Amino acid sequence: MITRLVSLSFSLAIMIFTAAAAAEVKDRCTPEGIRAIAPDGVVIDSVKPVSEPVAHCEVLGHIMTQNPGPNRVGWSLMLPDNRFGGRFFFMGQGGGAGQTVTAARDSYGQGTSTNKLLRNGFAVSSSDTGHSPEDGGLGSYDFGANNPVRRLDYGHRGAHVSTVATQAITRAYYGMADKLYRYHMGCSGGGRMGMMAALHHPEDYDGIVASTVAKSGGALYFGIILQHIVKNPENWVSPEKLAFLERKVDEKCAGPDGLVRDPYGCGFDVAKLQCKGGDKPDCLTAAEISTVKLITGRFKLGYGEDADVPGFSISNPTGWSAFLLGQTRPSGTNADNPWAPAPPPPAFIVGRSIARGMYFDDLAFDLINDLDFNDEKTLELLTERHPEWGVTTPDLSGYRDAGGKLIMWAPMSENAVPPASALEYHDAIKRLDANADDFVRTYTVPGVLHCLGGPGPQDAPERMLDAVIAWAEEDKRPDGLVVNGNSSNPIIPQVQGSTPPPPPIARTVLICPYPQQAVFNARPGAFPYNSANWICK
Repeated sequence: MITRLVSLSFSLAIMIFTAAAAAEVKDRCTPEGIRAIAPDGVVIDSVKPVSEPVAHCEVLGHIMTQNPGPNRVGWSLMLPDNRFGGRFFFMGQGGGAGQTVTAARDSYGQGTSTNKLLRNGFAVSSSDTGHSPEDGGLGSYDFGANNPVRRLDYGHRGAHVSTVATQAITRAYYGMADKLYRYHMGCSGGGRMGMMAALHHPEDYDGIVASTVAKSGGALYFGIILQHIVKNPENWVSPEKLAFLERKVDEKCAGPDGLVRDPYGCGFDVAKLQCKGGDKPDCLTAAEISTVKLITGRFKLGYGEDADVPGFSISNPTGWSAFLLGQTRPSGTNADNPWAPAPPPPAFIVGRSIARGMYFDDLAFDLINDLDFNDEKTLELLTERHPEWGVTTPDLSGYRDAGGKLIMWAPMSENAVPPASALEYHDAIKRLDANADDFVRTYTVPGVLHCLGGPGPQDAPERMLDAVIAWAEEDKRPDGLVVNGNSSNPIIPQVQGSTPPPPPIARTVLICPYPQQAVFNARPGAFPYNSANWICK
């Protein structure tokens, strides 16, 4: 069965207050008014009315976590004046977090925007998870070095205390007698936040949408890949060679609409592209093939099943240049940046900081020369630290028993987090709970890179938010979902680095609950860019 959900812009039941009620709510938007309704221990730092994108009250505050502590955890909350629909949304933060979102400072790559949510009647909240932009920004994890309290707050406690505080303020601000429906959505680090909430604080949310759900390892597979190309620069694969590889993958694996839906199972063999008689533009050297096989293989990042991490998919490998491999060949002569004078890829910056701050407590740790996955003590340390901030268990019984609904989704052209991590995690949930379909759905989305970008449909997260709302509030379990795509979707420059998409073609795309996949219903003359011509099997 295919469920076509109404778009986010029209699916939300918005409560339009009377003029008197709206004025009463607006009158509460003062420091004194918010402090009067804030829970004990919650500090209100600033309160101000904001007119755009709709009139709302912006509240910034913090909480001092204790036992262990103390540590300052900042949060933000935006409360619409007269369009509140009885729903609370917590915006997951990507990477290392470290800042809160407001209408003026939105979150990048989390599937929707604060402004769109406010227009549609949500109260919107976020947390800096216990550290500030001065600690390095979204790509930095240095804050965790020799600081287990900050690692705990980043891992899950900071978002939890922020959630409890802002939900209480929301209920009191509107004088709610009815249920407040509570949702969390995020990708990458934001998806990790949602999963950690489901595992550690299962009563915080009624519905969670989480993308790029990673197994243990904290992206330390970056170190394995980067050591391979920095120590042996001939292993580096150029953007031009990756474009050649992508064309060959598409020839073998793409559906009639040009999207690769099953990159792990389509039978592509990169060894068949090996050069015969010297390097040429239309083949790969043995060294280049070794890198492709490494990236798409498996990574051992500690002891135990959860530390055996799948590799990346073969689809849209042009995205590897901007995130994983770099746009230029590494020289290996500069420990701080082996790609100098060109900038290093984000995988180097993020992977090095994760190693330094979340595992080895050493801000001079060298990702290329110090990280040794053959060292027993290293594997023991990684195994010990993974649970502090990673998804290490498939036991979601607490979230199930609390009545929560979870939708995970995997962008199948991911260039930062292997998409099979989410699929293997789903399988592990099912092995533990045969009835997991009653509260968990996982979707694969073809052609999308890390959270966004690529030739695939970019509105998938918002359609999944629609789906989890209908599931939590009306008990409508989602099946096939229709998402909207256009082959001219912009690629994020310098971040996702994919090849140009084909000429603009408006299309709808069917995505299916894993392990089902969308299959083209190949009737004569069927149009492949219409989701009605696809079925879930």
